[in-house]
Amino acid sequence: MTKRKIVTIITDALGDRVIVGEEELSHSINKHFKNLPVDMVLELIERVLKDPTDIFKDETLKERVFNFFYKLESSSRFIVAVVKVTPDGAFFSSAYPTGTKPRNTHKKLKKVKR
Repeated sequence: MTKRKIVTIITDALGDRVIVGEEELSHSINKHFKNLPVDMVLELIERVLKDPTDIFKDETLKERVFNFFYKLESSSRFIVAVVKVTPDGAFFSSAYPTGTKPRNTHKKLKKVKR
């Protein structure tokens, strides 16, 4: 098992301590937030995880669950942060801007009430 480099740990709205790894953060920045500095992307991820508008849970696989945290921003567009929850912990997978409503594939998932 390779050892991941941890950038930070954020406690999300569900109470999970989400590990943000260097590789996953770099992917999100390089693919989805190219014009933003690292500290701004980390702050954005933290805002989405701590105070989401909606959370959807994909429990189709027994060994892991994916939580999709949606945050409606002032521009009437959503930012989504994806967290993989395993028996070993909760791990940030990606974050990206999306449209004016949650993706249809995510809306079919279980909506989490907080």
